[in-house]
Formats: sequence, structure tokens, C-alpha cells
Amino acid sequence: MSYANDRRRGSSRPSSLYERYDVNLPGSGSSRSSRRNSNNRRSSSSQVLIDAHRHRRNQRLLFYLAIVLISVITWITFQSDDATSISNNNNNMTTTSNKIVKLGSSYVNMNLPKKVDTPKQTKEQKLLEQQQILHDIKMEKKHKKRWNPCLNTKYELERHDYETQHGDVCRVKGGLMGLYECPDGCHETAGNTPYCANSSGGGKGGGVRKTNGYKGGPCRVRNPDAPPEYRCDDGGVCIMAVGTPKSQFKGKGVYYDDSCDGQCGNGREGDLNAWITNGKRCNSDWDCSLAGICTPQGQCQCDPWAEGVDCSYLKFQPVDKNRLGYLDERHTSWGGSIVQSATTGLYHMFISEILCKVDTSNRKRCGLSAWQTHSRIVEATSTEVDGPYKRLKQVLPPEHHNPSVHISPTTGHWHLFTIGGSTGPIERMISIDEGKMWGNAITISPEQNPGPLLMPDGSTRLFFRGDGMDIPSPTCSDEGISMQVCPSENEPCHPSNGLPIISHTGEDPSVFVDHRGNYHMLFNALPYKCVPKFEQGGHAWSKDGIKWSTPRVGAFDTTIQFTDGSGMKCERRERPQMVLGKDGMPLALISAVTGCPKALGEEGSIQKSNPYKGGDDAFTLIQKMGI
Repeated sequence: MSYANDRRRGSSRPSSLYERYDVNLPGSGSSRSSRRNSNNRRSSSSQVLIDAHRHRRNQRLLFYLAIVLISVITWITFQSDDATSISNNNNNMTTTSNKIVKLGSSYVNMNLPKKVDTPKQTKEQKLLEQQQILHDIKMEKKHKKRWNPCLNTKYELERHDYETQHGDVCRVKGGLMGLYECPDGCHETAGNTPYCANSSGGGKGGGVRKTNGYKGGPCRVRNPDAPPEYRCDDGGVCIMAVGTPKSQFKGKGVYYDDSCDGQCGNGREGDLNAWITNGKRCNSDWDCSLAGICTPQGQCQCDPWAEGVDCSYLKFQPVDKNRLGYLDERHTSWGGSIVQSATTGLYHMFISEILCKVDTSNRKRCGLSAWQTHSRIVEATSTEVDGPYKRLKQVLPPEHHNPSVHISPTTGHWHLFTIGGSTGPIERMISIDEGKMWGNAITISPEQNPGPLLMPDGSTRLFFRGDGMDIPSPTCSDEGISMQVCPSENEPCHPSNGLPIISHTGEDPSVFVDHRGNYHMLFNALPYKCVPKFEQGGHAWSKDGIKWSTPRVGAFDTTIQFTDGSGMKCERRERPQMVLGKDGMPLALISAVTGCPKALGEEGSIQKSNPYKGGDDAFTLIQKMGI
């Protein structure tokens, strides 16, 4: 009940505050003395009240102080515990002082302060642990070391996976072609093909003992611990993804053989639509590789020389076996270039021919083994673009390679470009009388493998092969195609910037301008150690000859169809050059082929007089373009 209720009832009860400390307070009817005494008592009571307040404040201060002291003591205790824990951890860590410690998959030296061994680990246990770590490091280094079956560490493995008579060999990088040794598990055959056989038997056949999974035949070596080696190239071609030297191979393999499990697609049939937008519909002629036109219905209508859903593939006529191109009975050849005489109408082909010893009884052909030192330039003529061609004369002696002949659009003179050695330089010769007489060879560039394009202003765009280029990954070689400009026919070319002009490895460029004024480049898209090479033909296109498309790899392959219905598949096809008709339409393709069947098709379908020996023998093939 409240004090206000007490007053209404006439109660003289004071507030609870006074009630707490004064039990005999005066009544309302007290005398003055009583009131004075009462006042004194009240003053005394007030002092008591102040003292009580001070007492309560002191209690509160003591309480807060106690809390602070407890907190400080607690913090000090925790710090002490942490220090003890850290000390214990350090004591534990120091058991690995000055040891090689495995962190994840790597080994490092912790370099911690030395500490006396704890009784938990004996010296024998520590020694065993150290030996195990050193063994693990040794095995890891051995696993990471590049596999090399060559017994001499200065030699590197040179693979010839798909050349049936050559075999793998060990050769000094950059050394002479004739200096080699055979890999471990293979043996030499005294200079006979295959140079290295795959067993311990003798003779050309290589014996019969089964070695490395193969029975006789050419040497084939494989790393037993190698991962999958094959992958799909960015052009949809299955190629080997790893090899040596390591810097020339980018991209990991996924598949174990050159089929890639059929996952690379078939661009000719339209499985790949990287070159066709909007679900295989073309929007412009560019989508049709500038080798056809894009119809209003969004379909590519290809020119007669091209085919495929995007016209990026070359279309050939079947080949007449009696008109293969240039196949001399004594000498191997490796590609050529053709111009047509304006006065006689004859086709003049300038050929890279490998000079071989003349053996009238066996019609000796020495193959490609001597191309670096025995290659010369010869001229042959024919009334038809696809031959047969008859040798006319030698134009340049050994050592000359890679002929490319063109007619100047301004003067009509013939310009013959070659390289004066296996790696250059590029030279130019000019004839003002259609090849009857030639001027002196002038060095115009230190580069190699020329692909010249003579311009209407008298300048020359010189496309060439460059080595050591940074080709976008993935790739199987560091060879690329670059360009430089030669201001006139009598001046050397301006220095090149050394940058690739197409986003793919390649060599042997050949550039032409078609009847619409569009630029096309044909080249070897799988050079050097890129394997397999069945689809090594590349095709890129451009509107100005400066900015090029992503190339179509496999635009032409190593399969040749004959007019009698038979066909053959060779191992390599390189140095492509296009022959144009008077209207600018592609007329025929010249290329060098090797590794073809000795019978050139079905058995018995070629005359016995055919001098081609098969294996690494080579000849210059001419194929008319489709109509």
C-alpha cells in the first residue's frame, strides 16, 4: 500500500525512507523541546543517510575493482597458456630441424633452429626417415626427366612414325643428316632402309625378333610411362600433342592413337561450324572462305576449285596415272612451280630435283636423304598443265631449293625465287625472255621457304617460313609464317617484324589472288615433328593480304584418287603451289609427296617401268582442280 493511501486514512506514518532508519519519530503534538530534539535527531539521521550512501558507493567501487582484477588475472593466465602452447609447438617443430620436409608434393629445407633430439625418435629412425626422403626426391626427379632412348646424351630422338621404311633415329640437333645412331633396342642396317631396324636381326628387313611390341621393320620406340599423346588440333585434326624438344609442343594429349576416337569432327561434312556462324548459316562471303558466295538462303555456293560446307577445302579431279606430274627415272624431286608462256602456250615447271647417282641398270633414285646438299633447280615443259613433263635444262646447281616462279603484272618478266641453302637466304632471278636467259641471282632476304606475291605497283610481298615463333597454344611446332615487303625488284626486302601472320604453325606458304580479287594462302600446316601428316594441307583467306582468317587445317590431304577408280594414301604432302588460269581461276595444284605405295595404287595398276621406289622416295605431283 502506498504512502498517499495512508495519508487519506489519517495515518501519520512517514515515508519508507525514514521508516528504515528511525523507529521512534515524534508525533504531531510534540513540544518545542521535543521538536528541537526531534530536529537534532533528524540532523543525525541525515548524517546516517549520507554515510549509508558513501558505504553503498564504496561497495560498488570495490565490486568494479574486483571485476577488473579478475579480468586482468584471466588475461595473464591465457597469455601464459598460449606461450606454453607455442613453446610446445616449437619444440615439436624442432624435431625436423635442418631436414628436408615434404610440403604437399614438394620438398623444402625448413632451416629451423637446432634442438636436441627428443627421446621419442631414435637416431636410427631419423636416419631411415632421411633416406626415405632422399629416395623420394630421386624418384621424383627421375619421373620429371625427359625420356630419351638415345644412348648418347648429345643425341635426340627423331621420330618417323609413319614413314614405313625410315625408322626412328637418334641425331645431333642441328647436325648433319648423315650422322646418326640408333635408339636403345634398335640396330643399324649399314645405311640401308630402314636405317634403324626394330630388332636384333640383320639385313633390310630388320630381322624377326619381336622388340618393343613390333616385329621387325623400322625402329619404333615408345616411352612406357608416357601419358596420352594425341589431341584434336584447333582445326579439327588429330595430331600428336607431346614430343621433343619440349618448347615446340604446347597442349596436353587426351587420346592414345592417331584416331582421337573420332572426336575431332569432320569439317568437310559440316561437323565443325567454327567457320560458319548462326548454326552453319553464312552471313557473308567471308563465311564461305572467300572461295564462294553466300546465298540469300545462308548457304555457301562454292567456286569450282573449292568444296565443303564453308568452301574451305580444295576440290580435285582424279589423277591420270600416266600424267602424275614430274617423275624422273633417275632423280627424286620435291615440289615445283609453274608458269605458262604467253608466246608458245607451253607450261614451264621449275622443280627442286635431288641429284642422285646415275645407275642405268637400276635407275637409282636416292630419296629425300640428300635434299640439303644435292638439291638443284631444273626446268621441264609440257603442253598440258598436269604433264607429262620433259626435262629441258638445269637452271641452278646444288645447293638451291624451294623454287617459286611468277610473272610480273607490270613488266611481264619472269621472276624465279629460290633459297641458296637448306635454311636460306632467299634469292631472286629475273628473265626478260620467258626463261631462255636469266640474270644474276640477287639475295633479297635472309629468310627461307619463299612465298612471293608480285604486286601491281612493282613491289613484292614476300611470305616466308620463320622459326622460333610464339604460336598460340596448342601447337606442335614453333615454325610459323611471316611476311616482309620488297619495295622493288632490284632492292632487298625490308626487315620483317618476325611475327606470325596466321594463328597456326606452318611453312611453305604460297599466296595467290583469285578472279574476285581475294587472297588465298596454301601452306604446310603440320611441319617438322607434327605427326601424323595425313591432313597437313592448310588454307587461309584474306581480303587484303594483311589480315588473315584462322586457317582450315586438312584443306587437302595425302589421299589421291585416280581416274581408274583406284587410290593411294601417302605419308606426307608439302610445298603446295597453285597454278592459275588466264581468268584467275585456280587450275591445278603442285605439291611434293613421299611415303606413297610403290605400286602407286592397286597392285599391277601401274606399269613396271614406273621408277618410283616407295618409302622415302619422292616426286612432284600435279592435280587439276575440280570443275
